[in-house]
Amino acid sequence: MKSKQKNKLNMYNTVFGVMNDHKEIWTGVFQLKNVFKKFSENLSRLTTLKTAQEIDLQPFLDDVSEKRESLIVLINPVANIILAYANDYKKNELIKKLKLSINKLTKANDLDLIENSKIIYKVAKKLSKKSIKETEKSDNKLVSIFDYGLNEKMTIDLNVAKKEFVKSLLALHEAIQNKDLMGKQINSILKKNERLLKNKIDLLLTIFAASNPDFYKTYQEARVIQKTEMVKIKGKKGKKAKKEELPENDEITG
Repeated sequence: MKSKQKNKLNMYNTVFGVMNDHKEIWTGVFQLKNVFKKFSENLSRLTTLKTAQEIDLQPFLDDVSEKRESLIVLINPVANIILAYANDYKKNELIKKLKLSINKLTKANDLDLIENSKIIYKVAKKLSKKSIKETEKSDNKLVSIFDYGLNEKMTIDLNVAKKEFVKSLLALHEAIQNKDLMGKQINSILKKNERLLKNKIDLLLTIFAASNPDFYKTYQEARVIQKTEMVKIKGKKGKKAKKEELPENDEITG
């Protein structure tokens, strides 16, 4: 919740407290009872939304970081095995694709890392199938990708790690979007309550300005928004992958 929204919500809670503590003064006015009920219901929704919106994103960020590191650890040996194989057989196009050091992988943005992992997985799978077919067709001992250290488990683990990384990114983006959506809902309800105050409650409570000056003064004081000081921390922001740029769900589970 933004600072301005928090300040306004605090003011509404103060108003609610004052009104609730002095019910015996104003409940005889039907329209006040009616509008205060709506105001209270909106306030309850605001409190619920505020709690939901304040979900901590750190666990999602930690999960993304953990899944990313796991993927990098698995990409590197598979890529290097294929690179060694490609060097022996002068497969220049493959060599160009697979020159990926740990440093390059670590510095790669999320989308590039996902794309690299997909390429390496597909190449590893293709070479594995080719090696199996050639071995089955020939009685001679052929040099295959398996002779360089690649095995089925390494290929499967790489694909699983890629899917888990994508899932963690999607979960983070969903959590961020939910926070944004709830922020808009909060803003909408805050405006509704402000209209209820300005167009009804503020006007009707003037009835008690003379008969109950202490209550009216307390209400007016409650209507003042108390601003809180916020400390801004400046820092550089890295380029983040947008949700629409990530693979679709069918690509994750496929």
